[in-house]
Amino acid sequence: MSTNKKPRKPYKPRPVRLTGSFYTKNDITEIKSIITDMGLVVEVTLPRGEATQDHMVQIEDLLNWGGMMLFDRSWKGQEKEAAEFTNRQIKALYALAAIVDRKKSGKASGYVGKAEELDTIREVCSEIVALLKEGMDTSPERTVKEFLAARQLAREKINEGVQDVFELPGRARAILNQRHFKRP
Repeated sequence: MSTNKKPRKPYKPRPVRLTGSFYTKNDITEIKSIITDMGLVVEVTLPRGEATQDHMVQIEDLLNWGGMMLFDRSWKGQEKEAAEFTNRQIKALYALAAIVDRKKSGKASGYVGKAEELDTIREVCSEIVALLKEGMDTSPERTVKEFLAARQLAREKINEGVQDVFELPGRARAILNQRHFKRP
């Protein structure tokens, strides 16, 4: 029996920080199916001219997600290829913007692209889909975080009135490091 007459401090459990993935296999499979659907929109719906506004937003999000992934991850020994892919990704964003501008100006009744624009978008998006699926297998937490950061950054630029294609600003790192993201 203790002889200590002083009152003890109440017990306060310390928070436990767990590392690892908190995504279940079902969640990962669902996100992979969403990525596959985005890829199918680029491969099937866009070349037919049947794309809707929602499809165009999905394609833009996919391209931005790939750009954020290239920005966030280190590509040791592949710096040249990563820089080349970034240039192709920016060309694909410009091609997508040209398709949207053509529709907005009334030159086309739907989202119709030229052959070279469609080839650029299709090529880049297929590579991004493959990288994202691999990213969901290896690090789903980081891959989803990159998507949320890319989406928040794009929405902020739209709210500022920037309608042109933009490269990732220095603020991208700060957005990636935040804990919570604004709801889209």
